[in-house]
Amino acid sequence: MDHSQSSTCPGSRDSEWDSRVEQAASADVRQMLRIARRRRLERWVVGVIVLVAVTLVLVLLGRIGLFDGGGAPAAPAQQTPGFDPVARPADPTRPFAGTPAASWPDGAAGIVPPAPIALGGFSEPQVAAALDQVRTLLVTSRLDPAIVVTHDPSRFLAAFAPDARRQLEPLFGSGREAQAQSLVSMVAADARLLPVEPKVTGRMWPEAGGAGELVVHTNYLFVYAFEAPEPSTDLMDALVVVRADVDYILRAGDSWAAGSHGWWYGRAGGYAYSIACDAYRKGFIAPVITERKTTTPSGDRAAYFNIDTPLPATSGCPR
Repeated sequence: MDHSQSSTCPGSRDSEWDSRVEQAASADVRQMLRIARRRRLERWVVGVIVLVAVTLVLVLLGRIGLFDGGGAPAAPAQQTPGFDPVARPADPTRPFAGTPAASWPDGAAGIVPPAPIALGGFSEPQVAAALDQVRTLLVTSRLDPAIVVTHDPSRFLAAFAPDARRQLEPLFGSGREAQAQSLVSMVAADARLLPVEPKVTGRMWPEAGGAGELVVHTNYLFVYAFEAPEPSTDLMDALVVVRADVDYILRAGDSWAAGSHGWWYGRAGGYAYSIACDAYRKGFIAPVITERKTTTPSGDRAAYFNIDTPLPATSGCPR
Protein backbone atom coordinates (compact mmCIF):
# COMPACT_ATOMS: atom_id res chain seq x y z
CA MET A 1 0.00 0.00 0.00
CA ASP A 2 2.64 2.31 1.10
CA HIS A 3 4.68 1.17 -1.79
CA SER A 4 1.75 1.64 -4.17
CA GLN A 5 1.14 5.07 -2.79
CA SER A 6 4.73 5.78 -3.05
CA SER A 7 4.63 4.56 -6.58
CA THR A 8 1.48 6.39 -7.71
CA CYS A 9 1.30 9.71 -5.79
CA PRO A 10 4.54 11.20 -7.10
CA GLY A 11 3.29 10.58 -10.57
CA SER A 12 0.15 12.63 -9.89
CA ARG A 13 2.17 15.45 -8.37
CA ASP A 14 4.45 15.52 -11.43
CA SER A 15 1.48 15.92 -13.75
CA GLU A 16 0.05 18.68 -11.59
CA TRP A 17 3.46 20.37 -11.54
CA ASP A 18 3.75 20.14 -15.30
CA SER A 19 0.29 21.69 -15.66
CA ARG A 20 1.18 24.57 -13.40
CA VAL A 21 4.47 25.10 -15.20
CA GLU A 22 2.66 25.09 -18.56
CA GLN A 23 0.06 27.58 -17.32
CA ALA A 24 2.75 29.82 -15.88
CA ALA A 25 4.74 29.59 -19.08
CA SER A 26 1.66 30.44 -21.15
CA ALA A 27 0.97 33.42 -18.94
CA ASP A 28 4.56 34.61 -19.30
CA VAL A 29 4.42 34.20 -23.07
CA ARG A 30 1.15 36.10 -23.26
CA GLN A 31 2.65 38.85 -21.11
CA MET A 32 5.77 38.98 -23.34
CA LEU A 33 3.60 39.17 -26.44
CA ARG A 34 1.55 41.99 -24.96
CA ILE A 35 4.77 43.88 -24.06
CA ALA A 36 6.18 43.29 -27.56
CA ARG A 37 2.96 44.51 -29.18
CA ARG A 38 2.95 47.58 -26.98
CA ARG A 39 6.57 48.35 -27.83
CA ARG A 40 5.90 47.92 -31.54
CA LEU A 41 2.95 50.27 -31.24
CA GLU A 42 5.11 52.80 -29.38
CA ARG A 43 7.84 52.59 -31.99
CA TRP A 44 5.28 53.02 -34.78
CA VAL A 45 3.79 56.08 -33.09
CA VAL A 46 7.27 57.59 -32.56
CA GLY A 47 8.17 56.83 -36.18
CA VAL A 48 5.06 58.57 -37.45
CA ILE A 49 5.79 61.60 -35.28
CA VAL A 50 9.39 61.79 -36.57
CA LEU A 51 8.24 61.39 -40.17
CA VAL A 52 5.71 64.18 -39.79
CA ALA A 53 8.31 66.41 -38.13
CA VAL A 54 10.89 65.77 -40.88
CA THR A 55 8.28 66.46 -43.56
CA LEU A 56 7.35 69.76 -41.93
CA VAL A 57 11.03 70.75 -41.69
CA LEU A 58 11.63 69.92 -45.37
CA VAL A 59 8.58 71.93 -46.40
CA LEU A 60 9.80 74.86 -44.33
CA LEU A 61 13.32 74.66 -45.75
CA GLY A 62 11.94 74.45 -49.24
CA ARG A 63 9.86 77.56 -48.68
CA ILE A 64 12.82 79.59 -47.43
CA GLY A 65 14.93 78.40 -50.38
CA LEU A 66 17.72 76.47 -48.59
CA PHE A 67 17.90 74.01 -51.50
CA ASP A 68 17.84 76.74 -54.11
CA GLY A 69 21.45 77.89 -53.97
CA GLY A 70 22.85 78.06 -50.45
CA GLY A 71 20.06 79.57 -48.42
CA ALA A 72 18.60 82.14 -50.80
CA PRO A 73 16.29 81.87 -53.78
CA ALA A 74 18.12 81.63 -57.10
CA ALA A 75 18.54 85.01 -58.75
CA PRO A 76 17.40 85.42 -62.35
CA ALA A 77 20.10 85.30 -65.01
CA GLN A 78 21.49 88.71 -65.93
CA GLN A 79 23.50 90.06 -68.83
CA THR A 80 27.11 91.04 -68.19
CA PRO A 81 27.10 94.74 -67.23
CA GLY A 82 27.98 97.00 -70.14
CA PHE A 83 27.28 94.39 -72.82
CA ASP A 84 24.77 95.12 -75.54
CA PRO A 85 23.36 91.73 -76.59
CA VAL A 86 21.69 93.22 -79.66
CA ALA A 87 23.82 93.16 -82.79
CA ARG A 88 24.48 96.61 -84.17
CA PRO A 89 27.04 98.17 -86.50
CA ALA A 90 30.53 98.78 -85.14
CA ASP A 91 31.75 102.33 -84.61
CA PRO A 92 35.44 102.66 -85.62
CA THR A 93 35.75 105.81 -83.50
CA ARG A 94 34.54 103.91 -80.42
CA PRO A 95 35.27 100.28 -81.32
CA PHE A 96 34.73 98.82 -77.84
CA ALA A 97 31.48 100.63 -77.07
CA GLY A 98 28.64 98.28 -76.22
CA THR A 99 30.92 95.50 -74.95
CA PRO A 100 32.24 94.74 -71.45
CA ALA A 101 35.70 95.72 -72.68
CA ALA A 102 34.63 99.37 -72.95
CA SER A 103 35.42 99.92 -69.28
CA TRP A 104 38.64 97.89 -69.18
CA PRO A 105 42.08 99.51 -68.97
CA ASP A 106 44.03 100.27 -72.12
CA GLY A 107 46.98 98.06 -72.94
CA ALA A 108 49.61 97.44 -70.28
CA ALA A 109 47.54 99.28 -67.67
CA GLY A 110 45.35 96.19 -67.50
CA ILE A 111 48.24 93.98 -66.33
CA VAL A 112 48.79 94.60 -62.63
CA PRO A 113 50.87 92.16 -60.54
CA PRO A 114 49.64 91.25 -57.05
CA ALA A 115 51.50 92.05 -53.85
CA PRO A 116 54.46 89.66 -53.56
CA ILE A 117 55.03 87.12 -50.79
CA ALA A 118 57.90 84.74 -50.11
CA LEU A 119 57.24 81.34 -51.67
CA GLY A 120 59.28 78.14 -51.53
CA GLY A 121 62.93 79.10 -51.76
CA PHE A 122 62.17 82.52 -53.25
CA SER A 123 62.23 85.63 -51.08
CA GLU A 124 59.63 88.37 -51.26
CA PRO A 125 61.90 90.66 -53.35
CA GLN A 126 62.63 87.76 -55.73
CA VAL A 127 58.92 87.06 -56.15
CA ALA A 128 58.27 90.77 -56.74
CA ALA A 129 60.94 90.81 -59.47
CA ALA A 130 59.48 87.65 -61.01
CA LEU A 131 55.97 89.14 -61.16
CA ASP A 132 57.30 92.27 -62.86
CA GLN A 133 59.14 90.09 -65.38
CA VAL A 134 55.95 88.18 -66.19
CA ARG A 135 54.13 91.48 -66.67
CA THR A 136 56.81 92.53 -69.15
CA LEU A 137 56.56 89.15 -70.86
CA LEU A 138 52.79 89.54 -71.28
CA VAL A 139 53.23 93.03 -72.74
CA THR A 140 55.93 91.75 -75.08
CA SER A 141 53.88 88.77 -76.26
CA ARG A 142 50.40 90.35 -76.58
CA LEU A 143 50.76 94.12 -76.94
CA ASP A 144 54.19 94.97 -78.39
CA PRO A 145 53.82 95.89 -82.11
CA ALA A 146 57.19 94.23 -82.73
CA ILE A 147 55.61 90.79 -82.50
CA VAL A 148 51.88 91.60 -82.81
CA VAL A 149 52.22 93.53 -86.10
CA THR A 150 55.66 92.82 -87.59
CA HIS A 151 56.03 89.27 -86.19
CA ASP A 152 59.52 89.88 -84.83
CA PRO A 153 59.87 87.50 -81.83
CA SER A 154 63.29 88.73 -80.69
CA ARG A 155 62.20 90.54 -77.53
CA PHE A 156 59.73 87.79 -76.67
CA LEU A 157 62.31 85.01 -77.03
CA ALA A 158 64.94 86.95 -75.08
CA ALA A 159 62.77 86.64 -71.95
CA PHE A 160 63.21 82.86 -71.78
CA ALA A 161 65.94 80.56 -70.54
CA PRO A 162 68.42 79.52 -73.27
CA ASP A 163 67.09 75.96 -73.43
CA ALA A 164 63.47 77.15 -73.66
CA ARG A 165 64.42 79.72 -76.29
CA ARG A 166 65.91 76.99 -78.48
CA GLN A 167 62.56 75.18 -78.38
CA LEU A 168 60.55 78.26 -79.34
CA GLU A 169 62.73 79.83 -82.05
CA PRO A 170 61.82 77.31 -84.81
CA LEU A 171 58.11 78.18 -84.44
CA PHE A 172 58.49 81.67 -85.91
CA GLY A 173 58.89 82.51 -89.58
CA SER A 174 58.67 78.84 -90.49
CA GLY A 175 54.97 78.20 -91.06
CA ARG A 176 54.68 76.70 -87.55
CA GLU A 177 53.24 79.82 -85.90
CA ALA A 178 50.07 77.94 -84.98
CA GLN A 179 52.12 76.03 -82.40
CA ALA A 180 53.00 79.30 -80.65
CA GLN A 181 49.64 81.09 -80.75
CA SER A 182 48.80 80.12 -77.15
CA LEU A 183 51.81 82.23 -76.11
CA VAL A 184 51.70 85.20 -78.51
CA SER A 185 49.28 87.30 -80.58
CA MET A 186 50.25 88.01 -84.19
CA VAL A 187 48.00 89.87 -86.60
CA ALA A 188 47.45 88.33 -90.04
CA ALA A 189 49.24 90.07 -92.87
CA ASP A 190 46.03 91.21 -94.58
CA ALA A 191 44.44 92.59 -91.39
CA ARG A 192 44.89 96.10 -89.98
CA LEU A 193 44.53 97.17 -86.35
CA LEU A 194 42.81 100.44 -85.54
CA PRO A 195 45.12 103.06 -83.92
CA VAL A 196 43.85 102.25 -80.43
CA GLU A 197 45.35 100.14 -77.69
CA PRO A 198 43.81 96.74 -77.03
CA LYS A 199 41.62 96.47 -73.96
CA VAL A 200 42.98 94.19 -71.23
CA THR A 201 41.72 92.57 -68.06
CA GLY A 202 42.79 89.58 -65.97
CA ARG A 203 45.00 88.49 -63.13
CA MET A 204 48.22 86.71 -62.21
CA TRP A 205 49.24 84.91 -59.04
CA PRO A 206 52.44 83.15 -57.92
CA GLU A 207 52.80 79.66 -56.50
CA ALA A 208 55.72 77.56 -55.30
CA GLY A 209 56.61 74.85 -57.81
CA GLY A 210 59.07 72.00 -57.56
CA ALA A 211 62.62 72.31 -56.30
CA GLY A 212 64.03 75.61 -57.54
CA GLU A 213 60.79 76.60 -59.29
CA LEU A 214 58.43 79.55 -58.99
CA VAL A 215 55.21 79.29 -61.03
CA VAL A 216 53.29 82.40 -62.06
CA HIS A 217 49.78 81.62 -63.28
CA THR A 218 48.23 84.13 -65.68
CA ASN A 219 44.62 84.47 -66.86
CA TYR A 220 44.04 87.43 -69.19
CA LEU A 221 41.72 88.70 -71.89
CA PHE A 222 42.94 90.91 -74.72
CA VAL A 223 40.48 92.59 -77.09
CA TYR A 224 41.89 93.87 -80.38
CA ALA A 225 40.07 96.39 -82.59
CA PHE A 226 40.54 96.08 -86.37
CA GLU A 227 39.72 98.14 -89.40
CA ALA A 228 36.67 96.71 -91.14
CA PRO A 229 37.27 96.17 -94.89
CA GLU A 230 33.57 96.77 -95.49
CA PRO A 231 30.61 98.22 -93.56
CA SER A 232 29.83 95.98 -90.60
CA THR A 233 26.47 94.87 -89.31
CA ASP A 234 27.62 93.75 -85.85
CA LEU A 235 29.80 95.45 -83.25
CA MET A 236 31.83 92.20 -82.97
CA ASP A 237 32.63 92.13 -86.70
CA ALA A 238 35.90 93.99 -86.22
CA LEU A 239 36.83 92.89 -82.68
CA VAL A 240 38.86 89.84 -81.70
CA VAL A 241 38.84 88.54 -78.13
CA VAL A 242 41.88 86.49 -77.10
CA ARG A 243 41.87 84.54 -73.83
CA ALA A 244 45.32 83.49 -72.60
CA ASP A 245 45.71 81.17 -69.61
CA VAL A 246 49.46 80.52 -69.38
CA ASP A 247 51.76 79.34 -66.62
CA TYR A 248 55.25 80.81 -66.62
CA ILE A 249 57.90 78.93 -64.63
CA LEU A 250 61.07 80.50 -63.23
CA ARG A 251 63.84 77.93 -62.65
CA ALA A 252 66.91 78.64 -60.57
CA GLY A 253 69.42 76.96 -58.27
CA ASP A 254 71.48 73.78 -58.31
CA SER A 255 68.50 71.63 -59.32
CA TRP A 256 68.76 72.98 -62.87
CA ALA A 257 71.49 73.14 -65.48
CA ALA A 258 72.79 76.57 -66.37
CA GLY A 259 70.97 76.54 -69.71
CA SER A 260 67.64 75.98 -67.91
CA HIS A 261 68.00 78.91 -65.54
CA GLY A 262 65.36 81.54 -66.33
CA TRP A 263 61.78 81.51 -67.60
CA TRP A 264 59.96 78.58 -69.15
CA TYR A 265 56.40 78.22 -70.39
CA GLY A 266 54.18 75.60 -68.75
CA ARG A 267 50.48 74.91 -69.20
CA ALA A 268 49.06 77.09 -71.95
CA GLY A 269 45.39 77.32 -72.92
CA GLY A 270 42.87 79.82 -74.18
CA TYR A 271 40.65 80.72 -77.10
CA ALA A 272 40.02 83.37 -79.72
CA TYR A 273 36.47 84.66 -80.19
CA SER A 274 35.02 86.39 -83.26
CA ILE A 275 38.06 85.22 -85.19
CA ALA A 276 38.76 84.59 -88.87
CA CYS A 277 39.32 80.84 -88.81
CA ASP A 278 41.57 80.51 -91.87
CA ALA A 279 44.05 82.95 -90.33
CA TYR A 280 43.73 81.42 -86.88
CA ARG A 281 44.59 77.93 -88.13
CA LYS A 282 47.87 79.40 -89.37
CA GLY A 283 48.63 81.05 -86.02
CA PHE A 284 47.41 84.60 -86.72
CA ILE A 285 44.49 86.75 -85.64
CA ALA A 286 42.11 88.63 -87.93
CA PRO A 287 38.54 89.82 -87.45
CA VAL A 288 35.66 87.61 -88.47
CA ILE A 289 34.49 90.14 -91.07
CA THR A 290 37.57 89.41 -93.23
CA GLU A 291 36.18 85.98 -94.05
CA ARG A 292 32.76 86.20 -95.70
CA LYS A 293 32.14 82.47 -95.26
CA THR A 294 32.59 82.77 -91.52
CA THR A 295 29.88 84.12 -89.23
CA THR A 296 30.18 85.57 -85.77
CA PRO A 297 29.37 82.83 -83.23
CA SER A 298 25.98 83.07 -81.56
CA GLY A 299 25.06 82.17 -77.99
CA ASP A 300 26.17 83.88 -74.80
CA ARG A 301 28.57 86.42 -76.25
CA ALA A 302 29.16 88.01 -72.87
CA ALA A 303 30.72 84.77 -71.60
CA TYR A 304 33.75 85.32 -73.84
CA PHE A 305 34.51 88.54 -71.99
CA ASN A 306 34.62 86.76 -68.62
CA ILE A 307 37.94 85.38 -67.38
CA ASP A 308 36.06 83.06 -65.03
CA THR A 309 34.28 81.25 -67.86
CA PRO A 310 35.57 77.67 -68.28
CA LEU A 311 37.67 77.20 -71.39
CA PRO A 312 35.69 75.50 -74.18
CA ALA A 313 36.53 71.86 -74.81
CA THR A 314 36.71 72.31 -78.57
CA SER A 315 37.69 75.03 -81.01
CA GLY A 316 35.02 77.24 -82.53
CA CYS A 317 36.76 76.93 -85.89
CA PRO A 318 35.83 73.69 -87.70
CA ARG A 319 38.69 71.73 -89.16
